[in-house]
Amino acid sequence: MQSSFCKKIGKLVSFCLTLLLLLAGCAAKSSSEAQSSESMSGSYDDSVSYAGDGFKSENAAAAETGGARQLDAPASAVTQTRKLVKRAEVSVEADKSLVDGEGRLSGVNLHVEALLKKYNAYSEQTRSDENYARYTIRVPQLFYESLLAETGTLGKVRSRSETAEDVTLKYYDMEGRLNTKKTLLATFQGYLSRTQNIDDIMKVETRIAELQNEIDWLGTQLTQLSSLVDYAAIELNIYSTSYSSNYTLGDRIGNLFGSFGGFASGMLVVVLGIVIFGIPIIFFCFFFFWLLFGKVGLLKKAARLVMGRKKD
Repeated sequence: MQSSFCKKIGKLVSFCLTLLLLLAGCAAKSSSEAQSSESMSGSYDDSVSYAGDGFKSENAAAAETGGARQLDAPASAVTQTRKLVKRAEVSVEADKSLVDGEGRLSGVNLHVEALLKKYNAYSEQTRSDENYARYTIRVPQLFYESLLAETGTLGKVRSRSETAEDVTLKYYDMEGRLNTKKTLLATFQGYLSRTQNIDDIMKVETRIAELQNEIDWLGTQLTQLSSLVDYAAIELNIYSTSYSSNYTLGDRIGNLFGSFGGFASGMLVVVLGIVIFGIPIIFFCFFFFWLLFGKVGLLKKAARLVMGRKKD
Protein backbone atom coordinates (compact mmCIF):
# COMPACT_ATOMS: atom_id res chain seq x y z
CA MET A 1 0.00 0.00 0.00
CA GLN A 2 2.75 2.38 0.97
CA SER A 3 4.86 1.40 -2.04
CA SER A 4 1.97 2.08 -4.45
CA PHE A 5 1.45 5.47 -2.81
CA CYS A 6 5.11 6.30 -3.21
CA LYS A 7 4.96 5.31 -6.88
CA LYS A 8 2.03 7.65 -7.41
CA ILE A 9 3.90 10.47 -5.67
CA GLY A 10 6.96 9.79 -7.85
CA LYS A 11 4.91 9.86 -11.02
CA LEU A 12 3.28 13.14 -9.97
CA VAL A 13 6.67 14.71 -9.19
CA SER A 14 8.13 13.54 -12.50
CA PHE A 15 5.07 14.90 -14.36
CA CYS A 16 5.45 18.29 -12.65
CA LEU A 17 9.16 18.41 -13.46
CA THR A 18 8.46 17.51 -17.09
CA LEU A 19 5.80 20.23 -17.30
CA LEU A 20 8.16 22.80 -15.80
CA LEU A 21 10.89 21.84 -18.25
CA LEU A 22 8.48 22.19 -21.19
CA LEU A 23 7.33 25.63 -20.00
CA ALA A 24 10.93 26.77 -19.56
CA GLY A 25 11.81 25.56 -23.06
CA CYS A 26 8.89 27.43 -24.63
CA ALA A 27 9.84 30.62 -22.81
CA ALA A 28 13.44 30.36 -23.92
CA LYS A 29 12.35 29.71 -27.51
CA SER A 30 10.04 32.76 -27.56
CA SER A 31 12.79 34.90 -26.05
CA SER A 32 15.31 33.78 -28.67
CA GLU A 33 12.78 34.44 -31.46
CA ALA A 34 12.17 37.96 -30.14
CA GLN A 35 15.91 38.61 -29.97
CA SER A 36 16.41 37.27 -33.49
CA SER A 37 13.56 39.43 -34.82
CA GLU A 38 15.10 42.49 -33.16
CA SER A 39 18.50 41.66 -34.59
CA MET A 40 16.94 41.18 -38.03
CA SER A 41 15.17 44.54 -37.87
CA GLY A 42 18.41 46.11 -36.72
CA SER A 43 20.35 44.56 -39.57
CA TYR A 44 17.66 45.68 -42.01
CA ASP A 45 17.93 49.23 -40.75
CA ASP A 46 21.70 49.00 -41.02
CA SER A 47 21.39 47.68 -44.56
CA VAL A 48 19.07 50.53 -45.49
CA SER A 49 21.47 53.01 -43.96
CA TYR A 50 24.35 51.39 -45.74
CA ALA A 51 22.43 51.42 -48.98
CA GLY A 52 21.84 55.12 -48.56
CA ASP A 53 25.50 55.77 -47.72
CA GLY A 54 26.84 53.38 -50.31
CA PHE A 55 24.39 54.12 -53.11
CA LYS A 56 26.89 56.15 -55.05
CA SER A 57 29.69 53.61 -54.66
CA GLU A 58 27.32 50.81 -55.67
CA ASN A 59 26.39 52.72 -58.81
CA ALA A 60 30.04 53.40 -59.51
CA ALA A 61 30.80 49.68 -59.26
CA ALA A 62 27.91 48.94 -61.57
CA ALA A 63 29.13 51.60 -63.99
CA GLU A 64 32.52 49.87 -64.09
CA THR A 65 30.80 46.79 -65.43
CA GLY A 66 29.01 48.90 -68.05
CA GLY A 67 25.57 49.21 -66.44
CA ALA A 68 23.41 50.98 -63.86
CA ARG A 69 23.83 54.36 -65.54
CA GLN A 70 20.14 55.05 -65.13
CA LEU A 71 20.40 54.47 -61.38
CA ASP A 72 23.17 57.02 -61.05
CA ALA A 73 21.47 59.83 -63.00
CA PRO A 74 18.60 60.59 -60.57
CA ALA A 75 20.97 60.56 -57.58
CA SER A 76 23.34 62.95 -59.38
CA ALA A 77 20.49 65.26 -60.34
CA VAL A 78 19.50 65.50 -56.69
CA THR A 79 22.89 65.70 -54.97
CA GLN A 80 24.88 67.73 -57.50
CA THR A 81 24.74 71.45 -58.22
CA ARG A 82 21.89 72.72 -60.36
CA LYS A 83 22.97 73.74 -63.86
CA LEU A 84 21.35 76.86 -65.35
CA VAL A 85 21.91 78.58 -68.68
CA LYS A 86 21.26 82.27 -68.05
CA ARG A 87 20.59 84.87 -70.74
CA ALA A 88 19.58 88.53 -70.61
CA GLU A 89 18.87 91.35 -73.04
CA VAL A 90 19.18 94.99 -72.00
CA SER A 91 18.48 98.19 -73.96
CA VAL A 92 20.05 101.36 -72.57
CA GLU A 93 19.67 104.97 -73.62
CA ALA A 94 23.21 106.28 -73.27
CA ASP A 95 24.00 108.87 -70.63
CA LYS A 96 24.81 112.38 -71.84
CA SER A 97 28.37 112.04 -70.57
CA LEU A 98 28.93 109.25 -73.11
CA VAL A 99 27.51 111.24 -76.06
CA ASP A 100 29.28 114.10 -77.82
CA GLY A 101 27.68 117.29 -79.12
CA GLU A 102 26.64 115.66 -82.40
CA GLY A 103 24.87 112.77 -80.69
CA ARG A 104 27.57 110.19 -81.33
CA LEU A 105 28.51 107.47 -78.81
CA SER A 106 32.04 108.63 -78.21
CA GLY A 107 32.76 107.21 -74.74
CA VAL A 108 30.70 104.04 -74.70
CA ASN A 109 33.37 101.59 -75.88
CA LEU A 110 35.84 102.61 -73.17
CA HIS A 111 33.17 102.35 -70.47
CA VAL A 112 32.03 98.90 -71.66
CA GLU A 113 35.61 97.63 -71.89
CA ALA A 114 36.21 98.74 -68.29
CA LEU A 115 33.14 96.79 -67.14
CA LEU A 116 34.25 93.69 -69.03
CA LYS A 117 37.70 93.85 -67.49
CA LYS A 118 36.25 94.38 -64.01
CA TYR A 119 34.12 91.22 -64.17
CA ASN A 120 36.47 89.02 -66.23
CA ALA A 121 34.01 89.04 -69.13
CA TYR A 122 34.49 89.38 -72.87
CA SER A 123 32.47 90.53 -75.88
CA GLU A 124 31.71 87.61 -78.15
CA GLN A 125 30.39 89.91 -80.88
CA THR A 126 30.39 93.70 -81.26
CA ARG A 127 28.54 95.93 -83.70
CA SER A 128 28.57 99.70 -83.47
CA ASP A 129 28.11 102.89 -85.47
CA GLU A 130 27.86 106.55 -84.57
CA ASN A 131 24.57 106.35 -82.67
CA TYR A 132 24.13 102.68 -81.80
CA ALA A 133 26.22 99.87 -80.29
CA ARG A 134 25.41 96.21 -79.65
CA TYR A 135 27.54 93.85 -77.53
CA THR A 136 27.12 90.11 -77.04
CA ILE A 137 28.79 89.68 -73.65
CA ARG A 138 29.85 86.40 -72.02
CA VAL A 139 30.40 86.76 -68.29
CA PRO A 140 31.16 84.17 -65.59
CA GLN A 141 27.91 83.22 -63.93
CA LEU A 142 29.37 84.30 -60.58
CA PHE A 143 29.43 87.93 -61.80
CA TYR A 144 26.30 87.79 -63.96
CA GLU A 145 24.02 89.68 -61.59
CA SER A 146 26.66 92.30 -60.78
CA LEU A 147 27.44 93.09 -64.40
CA LEU A 148 23.76 93.15 -65.28
CA ALA A 149 23.14 95.66 -62.50
CA GLU A 150 26.04 97.86 -63.62
CA THR A 151 24.65 98.24 -67.12
CA GLY A 152 22.51 100.93 -65.54
CA THR A 153 25.63 103.08 -65.12
CA LEU A 154 25.74 103.46 -68.91
CA GLY A 155 22.47 105.37 -68.96
CA LYS A 156 18.74 104.86 -68.56
CA VAL A 157 17.61 101.23 -68.91
CA ARG A 158 14.67 101.21 -71.32
CA SER A 159 14.03 97.46 -71.39
CA ARG A 160 15.39 94.34 -69.73
CA SER A 161 14.52 90.65 -70.05
CA GLU A 162 16.07 87.54 -68.49
CA THR A 163 15.75 83.79 -68.99
CA ALA A 164 17.19 80.82 -67.07
CA GLU A 165 17.08 77.37 -68.69
CA ASP A 166 17.48 74.40 -66.33
CA VAL A 167 19.79 71.83 -67.97
CA THR A 168 20.65 69.86 -64.80
CA LEU A 169 19.23 66.51 -65.92
CA LYS A 170 20.64 66.89 -69.42
CA TYR A 171 24.08 67.81 -68.08
CA TYR A 172 24.42 64.91 -65.62
CA ASP A 173 22.85 62.41 -67.99
CA MET A 174 25.39 63.38 -70.64
CA GLU A 175 28.21 63.26 -68.09
CA GLY A 176 27.09 59.81 -66.89
CA ARG A 177 26.90 58.45 -70.42
CA LEU A 178 30.36 59.82 -71.18
CA ASN A 179 31.88 58.18 -68.10
CA THR A 180 30.17 54.88 -68.88
CA LYS A 181 31.47 54.86 -72.44
CA LYS A 182 34.99 55.67 -71.24
CA THR A 183 34.83 52.74 -68.82
CA LEU A 184 33.49 50.47 -71.54
CA LEU A 185 36.26 51.64 -73.88
CA ALA A 186 38.88 50.73 -71.28
CA THR A 187 37.25 47.29 -70.90
CA PHE A 188 37.39 46.63 -74.65
CA GLN A 189 40.99 47.84 -74.84
CA GLY A 190 41.93 45.44 -72.06
CA TYR A 191 40.16 42.59 -73.83
CA LEU A 192 41.96 43.50 -77.08
CA SER A 193 45.35 43.04 -75.40
CA ARG A 194 44.37 39.52 -74.23
CA THR A 195 42.61 38.01 -77.24
CA GLN A 196 44.42 36.32 -80.13
CA ASN A 197 41.46 35.39 -82.34
CA ILE A 198 41.49 37.46 -85.55
CA ASP A 199 37.69 37.69 -85.80
CA ASP A 200 37.43 38.82 -82.19
CA ILE A 201 40.19 41.37 -82.72
CA MET A 202 38.40 42.86 -85.73
CA LYS A 203 35.07 43.07 -83.87
CA VAL A 204 36.68 44.63 -80.80
CA GLU A 205 38.61 47.18 -82.86
CA THR A 206 35.41 48.16 -84.67
CA ARG A 207 33.61 48.60 -81.36
CA ILE A 208 36.54 50.59 -79.96
CA ALA A 209 36.40 52.96 -82.95
CA GLU A 210 32.64 53.41 -82.49
CA LEU A 211 33.06 54.09 -78.78
CA GLN A 212 35.83 56.61 -79.44
CA ASN A 213 33.61 58.52 -81.90
CA GLU A 214 30.76 58.53 -79.39
CA ILE A 215 33.10 59.71 -76.63
CA ASP A 216 34.42 62.54 -78.83
CA TRP A 217 30.90 63.65 -79.75
CA LEU A 218 29.63 63.50 -76.18
CA GLY A 219 32.74 65.32 -74.95
CA THR A 220 32.18 68.14 -77.44
CA GLN A 221 28.50 68.44 -76.52
CA LEU A 222 29.31 68.43 -72.80
CA THR A 223 32.02 71.08 -73.26
CA GLN A 224 29.62 73.34 -75.16
CA LEU A 225 26.93 72.87 -72.52
CA SER A 226 29.44 73.56 -69.74
CA SER A 227 30.48 76.77 -71.49
CA LEU A 228 26.86 77.92 -71.65
CA VAL A 229 26.43 77.12 -67.95
CA ASP A 230 29.69 78.66 -66.76
CA TYR A 231 29.37 81.85 -68.83
CA ALA A 232 26.05 83.67 -68.95
CA ALA A 233 25.12 85.71 -72.05
CA ILE A 234 24.05 89.37 -72.01
CA GLU A 235 22.88 91.17 -75.14
CA LEU A 236 23.61 94.84 -74.45
CA ASN A 237 22.07 97.47 -76.75
CA ILE A 238 23.15 101.09 -76.28
CA TYR A 239 21.81 103.99 -78.31
CA SER A 240 21.82 107.78 -78.15
CA THR A 241 18.73 109.97 -78.05
CA SER A 242 19.39 111.02 -81.64
CA TYR A 243 19.46 107.43 -82.89
CA SER A 244 15.86 107.51 -84.15
CA SER A 245 16.22 111.02 -85.61
CA ASN A 246 19.78 111.03 -86.88
CA TYR A 247 18.72 111.47 -90.53
CA THR A 248 17.94 114.94 -91.88
CA LEU A 249 15.18 115.66 -94.37
CA GLY A 250 17.70 115.74 -97.20
CA ASP A 251 19.07 112.34 -96.16
CA ARG A 252 15.57 110.85 -96.11
CA ILE A 253 14.72 112.30 -99.55
CA GLY A 254 18.02 110.96 -100.86
CA ASN A 255 17.21 107.53 -99.45
CA LEU A 256 13.77 107.68 -101.07
CA PHE A 257 15.23 108.46 -104.51
CA GLY A 258 17.92 105.89 -103.91
CA SER A 259 15.26 103.27 -103.28
CA PHE A 260 13.38 104.35 -106.40
CA GLY A 261 16.61 104.21 -108.39
CA GLY A 262 17.17 100.64 -107.20
CA PHE A 263 13.63 99.69 -108.23
CA ALA A 264 14.03 101.37 -111.65
CA SER A 265 17.36 99.67 -112.29
CA GLY A 266 15.77 96.32 -111.43
CA MET A 267 12.94 96.90 -113.88
CA LEU A 268 15.44 97.96 -116.57
CA VAL A 269 17.31 94.70 -116.13
CA VAL A 270 14.05 92.77 -116.57
CA VAL A 271 13.17 94.68 -119.78
CA LEU A 272 16.65 94.16 -121.20
CA GLY A 273 16.39 90.48 -120.44
CA ILE A 274 13.11 90.27 -122.34
CA VAL A 275 14.56 92.16 -125.32
CA ILE A 276 17.79 90.20 -125.45
CA PHE A 277 16.40 86.73 -124.83
CA GLY A 278 12.64 86.96 -125.40
CA ILE A 279 12.58 88.40 -128.95
CA PRO A 280 14.99 85.83 -130.44
CA ILE A 281 13.04 83.00 -128.82
CA ILE A 282 9.77 84.34 -130.28
CA PHE A 283 11.41 84.74 -133.71
CA PHE A 284 12.67 81.15 -133.74
CA CYS A 285 9.24 79.88 -132.69
CA PHE A 286 7.56 81.66 -135.62
CA PHE A 287 10.27 80.46 -138.02
CA PHE A 288 9.83 76.81 -137.09
CA PHE A 289 6.04 77.14 -137.27
CA TRP A 290 6.31 78.68 -140.78
CA LEU A 291 8.78 75.99 -141.86
CA LEU A 292 6.76 73.06 -140.56
CA PHE A 293 3.13 74.18 -140.75
CA GLY A 294 3.11 77.46 -142.75
CA LYS A 295 3.65 78.12 -146.44
CA VAL A 296 6.55 75.73 -146.69
CA GLY A 297 4.70 73.12 -144.65
CA LEU A 298 7.26 70.35 -144.56
CA LEU A 299 5.21 68.31 -142.13
CA LYS A 300 2.08 68.79 -144.25
CA LYS A 301 3.88 67.59 -147.37
CA ALA A 302 5.34 64.62 -145.59
CA ALA A 303 1.90 63.68 -144.27
CA ARG A 304 0.39 63.90 -147.80
CA LEU A 305 3.13 61.65 -149.21
CA VAL A 306 2.52 59.06 -146.52
CA MET A 307 -1.25 59.12 -147.06
CA GLY A 308 -0.79 58.81 -150.85
CA ARG A 309 1.40 55.76 -150.51
CA LYS A 310 -1.11 54.12 -148.20
CA LYS A 311 -3.83 54.60 -150.79
CA ASP A 312 -1.67 53.10 -153.57
